[in-house]
Amino acid sequence: MPAAAAEAAHHTEWSLTPFEVLADADEAPLYEPGGVCDAAWPAEGDSPPPASLVEAAARLSADLEAWRRLAAERSTYDDPAVTAGARARRGDLRLDPALLLARVCRDLGPKPPPEAPTALALWGGALINPLPSLGVSTEVRGAVLEAQGAAERVALVQRAVSRSIANLEGRRPLF
Repeated sequence: MPAAAAEAAHHTEWSLTPFEVLADADEAPLYEPGGVCDAAWPAEGDSPPPASLVEAAARLSADLEAWRRLAAERSTYDDPAVTAGARARRGDLRLDPALLLARVCRDLGPKPPPEAPTALALWGGALINPLPSLGVSTEVRGAVLEAQGAAERVALVQRAVSRSIANLEGRRPLF
């Protein structure tokens, strides 16, 4: 390859900034222990959230644990009153919910404490809307990202978790 062509291969059509495509073996890991995702909550210099927000986040934290227990239990999906997109037909799940949630929790890392309400809401939104989907919760990830502040984020996830718990208990269909 001529030098000019090689140089052009390192540029995009719309940018003069050079870039290099790394081979798979040379790619940086998606997660690095001690990286940004492991930052302490709250970050140094942040003022503590109001007590009422910490209390709301503590309720959310407890409900996320209750949701996780219900959603991971295979027998939950045997109830015909439970709306579950993961169920092809009654009693026939297309995936193992406990395994999926274990993988999601591993990928998400430790649950943030109530003293970090934004982090907890983001974590909770990711937990209840895993990929692939269980189909037992309303989609909240986009709304949580667009929310204006921690209180709104916590409230959005709390509503979704409460509604999903009612669905998983067979008390109220999701849709």
